[in-house]
Amino acid sequence: MKKQIPSKTSNYAELIREQAYYIDKTKFIGLLEQLSDNYLFFLRPRRFGKSLLISMLEHYYGIQYNDQFEELFGNYYIGQPGNTTALRNSYYILSFNFSGIKTEDSGRIESEFNSEVYNVIINFLNDYDIGTETEKDIFRNPDFSSPELLRNFFTIFSKYRPSGKVYILIDEYDHFTNDLFSFNQEHFQEVVSRNGWVRKFYETIKIYTGKGIVSRFFATGVTPVTLDSMTSGFNIGLNITLDIDFHNLAGFTEAELKELILGTIYEEGKFDLDKLLGDMRAWFNGSRFSRRGGEKLYNPQLVLSFLSAFHKDYTYPEEITDNNVTSDWKKISNILSKLPKADRDYIIEHVYVEEAIEGGLSTQFNLEMPYRRADAISVLFYNGLLTIDKEEYGIIRFVIPNYVIKTIYWEYLRAVYEMEQNISFDLSEKARIFKQMASEGKIDYLVEEVSKIMEPLKDNDFQNFRESNLKMIVISILSLNRIFIIDSEREISNGRLDLLLTRYDAYDSKYQFLIEFKYLKMKDESKYEQIKNEGIAQLQRYRSSEEIKRLENLKCYLVLFSKKKIGEAFLIQ
Repeated sequence: MKKQIPSKTSNYAELIREQAYYIDKTKFIGLLEQLSDNYLFFLRPRRFGKSLLISMLEHYYGIQYNDQFEELFGNYYIGQPGNTTALRNSYYILSFNFSGIKTEDSGRIESEFNSEVYNVIINFLNDYDIGTETEKDIFRNPDFSSPELLRNFFTIFSKYRPSGKVYILIDEYDHFTNDLFSFNQEHFQEVVSRNGWVRKFYETIKIYTGKGIVSRFFATGVTPVTLDSMTSGFNIGLNITLDIDFHNLAGFTEAELKELILGTIYEEGKFDLDKLLGDMRAWFNGSRFSRRGGEKLYNPQLVLSFLSAFHKDYTYPEEITDNNVTSDWKKISNILSKLPKADRDYIIEHVYVEEAIEGGLSTQFNLEMPYRRADAISVLFYNGLLTIDKEEYGIIRFVIPNYVIKTIYWEYLRAVYEMEQNISFDLSEKARIFKQMASEGKIDYLVEEVSKIMEPLKDNDFQNFRESNLKMIVISILSLNRIFIIDSEREISNGRLDLLLTRYDAYDSKYQFLIEFKYLKMKDESKYEQIKNEGIAQLQRYRSSEEIKRLENLKCYLVLFSKKKIGEAFLIQ
């Protein structure tokens, strides 16, 4: 029987009861228990399935769900004979979710945090029927800090459940501190310092692990920026983020994605499954979190949002992306803003044009040291904006995971151009470019628009101007509209393409484009004809490849720009 595409709920029991398809992550429960460490941290980008993972662990280990075990887990790996562990339904669950803490007013963050801790504790005492109303009233003291709330909680718990064991689950442990790290580093250092309240909160948890009350601990987050400072007060935690054994503890493999489609929306003859998987692979696949390899992973929310829209009439939605995942280009800005401009430009040019950058991976951040290029690259990685391609000789090659993440960089660069160069990127103003390309197969308006942007640049701007800068301007314009899938630096059998624009099925472009760029510095103006002929030969070679021959209504253009001859386009017949 077909199941539903999962909704965006992060409640495991709700998902199972609504007969939604669940990608089975219960096989990792036994592996987690086999670790010698009981206190674990696991980092993944936003919307990567961390909250559902936390909920699944809560329902497996919570004593209150004992009589629901068969209903919730009977159809999954952990519910099969021989797979269930001895720790099943044996813990009192204290589960925190810090993702809702507002960070706009840094002065209120601690009170927001205290409020979350208070609410969780009161709900715990009520759910497990622990303590008198008088004892619960103690927690209503507005002056209590989160460590004081915890100490009072553990005192009452030990009184009523002296042999009970607590499993602490924390979702998005670093949500608010990540925002502080980006916007207010001075306040960030205050809250995680030796006397900071965040550190004292975790120090209190550590005390009660030593007393045997807190038996297990599992926390998710996005970056280790807070982890280094915090765990100096909670130095019993193990970070399993880069461990290949837990690589797909969150996220979907391609096999899991195919299972999901076959188990939910697939009907013979309704759509081409291979084509759908191929397109989704390019758009959503690509995340890898271990130096030792591991299969590339899909972001679950991107996949589920797309499939939900696709299932309505088996046509691609107008928007590939999910704005809940990709709407905040400012995240890139925040990560890069603390770097010197030269380092910012270095990262963006490599990531934007070459779509790859090499470096190391920081697992800890020393806030007493200057924020470096390597730190920024690492933070981009933890946020899912870069991923591990491979490691050789201790050097990691980072790449953009997939097409959707590329669109975030394009949005960021448009914002940079608008602020720094006073360039306007407005789709209503650029509409004629896309109409001409889609209906006539011409790029005259595109070249004209790029020429306008380049014309006011000063001589010193041109001194360091390269083909890569030219391509960045072109992509910034083209990415305003979703009519084309933009493929930069694509490897084919006989070379690497500057720019390939293929039609997106949701739109009605008649034409597709292969564009080669050449930019001549002033000293090379005399070689104009030579460089033009070389570019034409390149395009003719690319066009002869089997990958390119398959593209219908393909227009091939050589585009030359120089200081004197601002822009010319040549159609290669």
